[in-house]
Amino acid sequence: MRTTIKDIAEYTGFSVTTISLVLNGKGTKIPEKTKQIIFKAVEDLDYRPNQIAVGLVKKRTNTIGLIISDIRNVFFSNLAKGIEDECRRNGWNLVLCNTNDMHERDMAYIRVLADKGVDGILYAMSIDSDHEKAMESLTLMDSIKIPYIMIDRTFRQKCCHYVVTDHEVGGYLATKHLTDLGHRRIACVTGPLHLDDSKFRLDGYRRALEEASIPYDPALIYEGDYTVEGGREGINKLLSETFTAVFAFNDMSAYGVYNVLKANGYNIPDDISLVGYDNIFFSELLDTPLTTIHQPIYEVGIEATKRLIEMNEKKPIDKLERVIEPYLVVRKSTSAVKLEKTEANESVK
Repeated sequence: MRTTIKDIAEYTGFSVTTISLVLNGKGTKIPEKTKQIIFKAVEDLDYRPNQIAVGLVKKRTNTIGLIISDIRNVFFSNLAKGIEDECRRNGWNLVLCNTNDMHERDMAYIRVLADKGVDGILYAMSIDSDHEKAMESLTLMDSIKIPYIMIDRTFRQKCCHYVVTDHEVGGYLATKHLTDLGHRRIACVTGPLHLDDSKFRLDGYRRALEEASIPYDPALIYEGDYTVEGGREGINKLLSETFTAVFAFNDMSAYGVYNVLKANGYNIPDDISLVGYDNIFFSELLDTPLTTIHQPIYEVGIEATKRLIEMNEKKPIDKLERVIEPYLVVRKSTSAVKLEKTEANESVK
């Protein structure tokens, strides 16, 4: 049975009121000797306050709810780690909700966290959240009147707090790296283009092409779903086109592209260069380590948690958005284009 204040009262002979005052730091007129007896009893009986009861009294649970799509994805694991570390530094607790990229679970978990009395929610929308579903989940968020911050996947048509990476810059850096190496036929395996993060990466891709005076070719674009299987499907479709490089909109998709290219006899990067996005741990462990965009997702988690705690403490936040810059990590999966590459690309087909 859990030890209660009443148990400590029976153990020490002091009243419940006296013990409550001491444990809540309000026993200013209580003798020091009495306090020490009570503290010793707390240790002996392994007393831990009931946080639900404390929360009801203080109207604060010091708990954050985190809604993410797939904890198996290293990207979201790193995000959760940043959030957990910042929670611990501030004496807060974290409740993790994994939705498997299903909007219905987004909605269910928002309600669960509200019922649990969390003080704030960090929310990365499920991948199937189109305009209608995004509005549904954010309307629910507003109705429960709990502070929340969008992370990674945002819906900027709705006025709300969010912490994200600058995905337009990320898409630009990835593509510019390839154009600087002489590539002019650059295929893309995107994420779902109804999501802001994927749309902005594509905007960056198009900006880099425009700067290099390369026409945008929709035939080189495959809309994927940020999964390894989506990467495989995308590159299999794109192999009917001619290209010398591929920009995959996340590292998981890049792994699928990598596997299919290798299986079809292409050498990376001699035949086709490949760039990913996220810089998750496994990307440097491939046989040909992956050039990728480092998305500072651990830092995104820390920043979002800081802001959510500040919102609970009624501290002023200067603006709704916080955008963190990504950067390029060059490894061995990219190289300068050669004239023979286009011929090699054609011959393997």
